[in-house]
Amino acid sequence: MGENEQPTLSRRRLLAGIGVAGSSALAGCGGSSNAEVGESSDKDVPAPEVDAVDRWTLKTPNSEPRLLLEGSAAFVVDYTAHGHTVRYEDTHLRERIKEDTFGEIDRPFAVAFASRVDVFPSHLSIATRLKNGEIRKSIRDHLTSAMREFGVQNIQTDGTMDASNTSAGEFPVVRGEYPLEEVTISGVDIPHSDQDELTFGGGTLPIKGIAGRWKSNGSILAGGGVYPADDFEDSQNVSMSDAIELSVSVDLDMGWQQREQDVLDFVQSISR
Repeated sequence: MGENEQPTLSRRRLLAGIGVAGSSALAGCGGSSNAEVGESSDKDVPAPEVDAVDRWTLKTPNSEPRLLLEGSAAFVVDYTAHGHTVRYEDTHLRERIKEDTFGEIDRPFAVAFASRVDVFPSHLSIATRLKNGEIRKSIRDHLTSAMREFGVQNIQTDGTMDASNTSAGEFPVVRGEYPLEEVTISGVDIPHSDQDELTFGGGTLPIKGIAGRWKSNGSILAGGGVYPADDFEDSQNVSMSDAIELSVSVDLDMGWQQREQDVLDFVQSISR
């Protein structure tokens, strides 16, 4: 680059930057700290409003705005993009599975995020310059990266999902599998058997991730989630005698269809 040249605004660069906000929020599903997506911002970018029902618990109460991008546009205007992301977890699902498995499984299974991105100076109108195809690809790429960091394996893109009842309109879809470690429950009293423990798991749980963005009064809002895409069932046979065998079934009952609706309702509730 010559000494008289200045970097111009790149749609791809901007999309990559603002995509970090949502994907980092999802990747941080295992903890409660604010996902680091860049240095602290000096701009007042409020967290997006979320009308979350009791099912969703805020996991980033100390979130703050982050600097996502800085550069020059049209060879003249210096710009910065700042994002504020909050992450929620379906703690009802987590607590139920923990209780049903006698405390052996205690981890997030469904999470959702909401982000607001503002560009300064505000008259730059970045949001109006974004193309749908570029937005969709950016969302999918960052969602894939976030799910991989979350521990999801065998990740594949799966087109888009209609969401005409939400502000996003549609969601890029990413699918994968989350490995469930083998769990052993000890101290089990099984009549007519010397076996005192049961083992289940060791398989995989199908996972689905969706995320979308839309424009709102000069800001870019984003929302989505990662959640089970099917139920998890397992069984174990216990021999009680040469002629009698007891079958113990395990059904974690993820309620995956309702989990998807919960995420859609969450996204629809996001506002500036």
